[in-house]
Formats: sequence, C-alpha cells, structure tokens
Amino acid sequence: MSTEPPEPSDSPEPPDLLLSGRYRLSRLIGEGGMGRVWEGVDELLDRPVAIKELTINEHLPPREIEVMRARMLREARSAAQLSHPSIITVFDVVEKDGFPWIVMELVRGQSLSEIIKEQGSISPERAANIGLQVAAGLAVAHQRGIVHRDIKPGNVLVAKGDRAVLTDFGIARLEGSSRLTRTGNLLGSPSYLAPEQARGEAAGPATDMWSLGTTLYAAVHGSPPFQRSTPMATLTAVVVDDVPPPLKAGPLRPLLEELLDKDPEGRPTVHEAAETLQQIVMEAPRGALAAPEPPVRAERTMTIPVGSVAAEPEVSENTDSLPVLPPGKGRGGGGLGLLALTGLAVLVVAAVIAAVVLLVPPAGGADPGGSDPGGAEPSTGAVPEESRSAVESAPESSAPPEPSPEGEEADDDEEEDDYSGPPLDRHEDSTGFSLDVPEDWDVDREGSSVFFRNPDGGYLQVDQTDSPGPDAKADWEVQEQGAGGRFPNYDLIGIEDVDDASMDRYATAADWEFTFTSGDREMHAVNRGFHTEEKGYALFLVYPEDDWEDTGAEILDRMSESFEPAA
Repeated sequence: MSTEPPEPSDSPEPPDLLLSGRYRLSRLIGEGGMGRVWEGVDELLDRPVAIKELTINEHLPPREIEVMRARMLREARSAAQLSHPSIITVFDVVEKDGFPWIVMELVRGQSLSEIIKEQGSISPERAANIGLQVAAGLAVAHQRGIVHRDIKPGNVLVAKGDRAVLTDFGIARLEGSSRLTRTGNLLGSPSYLAPEQARGEAAGPATDMWSLGTTLYAAVHGSPPFQRSTPMATLTAVVVDDVPPPLKAGPLRPLLEELLDKDPEGRPTVHEAAETLQQIVMEAPRGALAAPEPPVRAERTMTIPVGSVAAEPEVSENTDSLPVLPPGKGRGGGGLGLLALTGLAVLVVAAVIAAVVLLVPPAGGADPGGSDPGGAEPSTGAVPEESRSAVESAPESSAPPEPSPEGEEADDDEEEDDYSGPPLDRHEDSTGFSLDVPEDWDVDREGSSVFFRNPDGGYLQVDQTDSPGPDAKADWEVQEQGAGGRFPNYDLIGIEDVDDASMDRYATAADWEFTFTSGDREMHAVNRGFHTEEKGYALFLVYPEDDWEDTGAEILDRMSESFEPAA
C-alpha cells in the first residue's frame, strides 16, 4: 500500500484520546487493511511517536477478531525482542477496550516499494547497500529464533542517507510460539513467498533469504521474478517455473541466483549473504550508493516505526552504512567483521502493511473438520496486491435485488421447493456482492478472501478482482499447471465452460473441478470463475466427496444462482 498520507479532506479527525495517560494522537498518517497509524506525542517524554491502532469491522466473527488482536501483539513482541538499527523499534503496547495500540518511533522517508514505483528500479550497488542492512537486522532476528516470513519492498523503510529498516513483524514466528493460522493458511505476499511457503511447508531462516532475494531482484528490475496476474498463478510460478535470470543485477547477480535457489538447503545463510553484500558495497564506485535527488514537491509525511532520533550527518564513506551483525561464519569460515552503523538519523515512513492471506494445502493435508480448510487457492478472483491492503471503503452491504413481478416470484418459489439442501441465509458482503449460503456456515474473512466454513467439513471461498482475464476456462487451464504439488493426491476431473442459465449473464464462466485428500478424508472441489465486463469472481467450494452428489453440487448451484455481483 502507499505510504502517502490520506488527503486532509479524507483524513478522519483524531479522537480526543490520551492513551495510558501519556500518548496523545495528533493526526492520521497511514492506514491499511488491519489498522491505522497516527502521529502522536509522548507527553511524558515530550517526543513524537507513531501509534498503530487495530481497526475492527464490527461484523467480523469473534474468532477472527481474536486472531487479528493476537497477530498485532505478536508484531509488537517480535520487534520488542530485537534491538538493532535495521529493525523497527517498539516503545510500548497499550491496551484500550481490550485491543492493543502499538507505540513506535516516527521516521520520515519512503518504503523501498515506493522508491521502486517512483524510480522504476535502483542501481545494484544501492540495492546491495539496502540489502546489507536488512541482512544485518535479519541476522539478529534469526539469532533469537524469529523468522520474519514477509520480507518485501513494502516492509523495508528507507530513510535519509539510505538507512534501511525492516518493519512489520505481524506474521513473524517465534520458536515455540503458537500458530495464529489454521492448517493450510498461508500468510504473506505471493510474489515474495518462497517455494516451501507456497507449498504450505514450515518457514525457516532460509525462507527469509529467498524473500530477501526477491526483494533485491525487484529493486534492480522493477518487479519481482514471479509476478503474475493472480495470486494463484503467482504461487504456481513460484513452485514450478524457472527463475528468470537477473540480467540487470550487475555484481548482485551471483548472489541473487544463490538466494533464489528453490531448494532451501542450497541458499546462503544470512551471514554468507551479508559478507557478499558487504564486498559489493565496499567495492562500489564513489557515488554509486547515493540516492538520486528527489523531485521538488510538497513535503509529505509517512508512517511506521523505527529507531531513536539522532543527528543527520552526511554519509561520506561507503562504510558509514555498513551494519553490524551478530557473530557468524562467512563463506571462508571467518567472522564478518562488519562495521557498525554510525551517526545515521532515524526518520519515518508511514505504512500499515496487512498480511495477505492465501490458502494452499500443506503436503500433509489438513484437518478434515470444519475448523481447518483442507486446501484452497485464490483464483481468478484474487485481489491485486496493491488493493489487498487497502481499507475497504465499500458500503456495509449491497442493495438487495429488485423484487420480481408476482409471476416470477411464483416461479422462484417453485425452484426453492425443488432445493433439498440445508436452509439458506442471505449474505450481504461489505465489498458489495451478495449470495445465499447455508445458515449454519460461519463467515470468516482472511485478507481479500471471504470464507463460509461448513461445520461438517469444507468451505466456500469467494475471491474477486478488478482485472479479470478474458477467458475463464483458459485462465483455469494455465493455473491448473502445478496444482498437483499443492493439493495432496490431486486428481483433475476437468476444466469446462459452465453450461447453466444462471451464468448466461456473465461474459465468461468456467469450472475447474478436482478431488484431493485432506488428512484422511477425500474432498471434492469446484472453482467456479466468472466475470462481468469490469469485475471477476470465483466461488471455490470444497466439500466432502461422500456428500458431493447428494448436497455439495446442489449447494454450489444455488450459490451461483443467487450470487449478485457488486454494483
């Protein structure tokens, strides 16, 4: 998401709020899918701070609210355990009305993602300098048993003098900590996920090294190596496609090729990568590490936390920005001997970055019960990365369909009489679509996807996109490649255009149908993709195979018939 603050006319007024008797909110400087970041003042110490607020949709089920609360606390705890100039600093966590507010330091600057958007790409030497600092922060995290799991340009803040700071530990894992996600759920940004994450396997330090590699690849090429039109297509590419050669990486190329090894065992450790990055930085021509002069424009403030405020001397030597790492073995077996960061100012960037939730079944399958999905893939209906972290601004519910004439109502009643499945309720989604779902299925929202979970096992996943492909069947045929590596005992039934009157109103519609194993239970899945002229949707129904013919197929058809896209 953009770290650009909202326009003044769109910015909500800060609440008249004094947290814990010392932190006063002053103005909104960033917002995203899970919260807002406010600029504020620590009145006890008379210093500016950034205050992250968790925003909750009142219609969310209690279970999801608790997951969001726990994830925010995890972010604070993970960052608070780490002390390093290249890791965001957390001052305090304050609870109000049962929800946490994270108090952090302010920094002025940009995310690496914004720099890439504005400049197209950066030089390999400058990327190496930024990457070296990120590696230094990661070394501290890995030493403490913390794996970040979501390294990407949007989570790297770049302050004056190209000081880099790693942020957003919201989905980091501490060794021995409990999981916040159900089996099969996969958190992170698909373009920067490691192959083992895309397969639903456990993340380790090597996972962060892959993501560091894709981040540096994006920095010098302008986009990550496996960016595709949908999350599912991206994950498929991450798992099965060859890595595009980093042709623009210059001296970074050998390291990027090693970091982007699909075998985690083949990737360099953080210390090995840092040693190579340090060498590139130290050998860079004078001036090669400097950021270009920004265009003249009005001052802006962005938000997210970081280290302590200090003086702002000019960086005159390459070694001034070399970070300190904890002891570790380099490629030659010796210590790294990296120099400490000296005299770099702490500046701020504002960005509340929400974790993208994608479901991919792990190799071992998932609990066949209703609490855990057996496996899921966001489909043509996945929201593009830029919009995934945006706060939903659609109305709370869409308008109900226009009432039919009496004769048509009678026909509808006859059709309902033919329906023999479980009782249905109308779901009006905050994004604008609506449909009928079984009344005892729990509604759950994860990232851009909406789930309806069957207490007897399985679920419906609804995804949507503003940039659908022209042919739903052709899109499924592309995305089906490599599915066997993500769904245990995957067995394709077919990919066919939907021949049903309820789909005639759409430009294109197709079913991707298959079976797979979840735990010790066989599941039947149909991913029904369709789109209007402007918006694409996918209804992905996973249902116990034993009950598919009796009720599963009928439920899917009724959901499709009742589906109303956003206006």
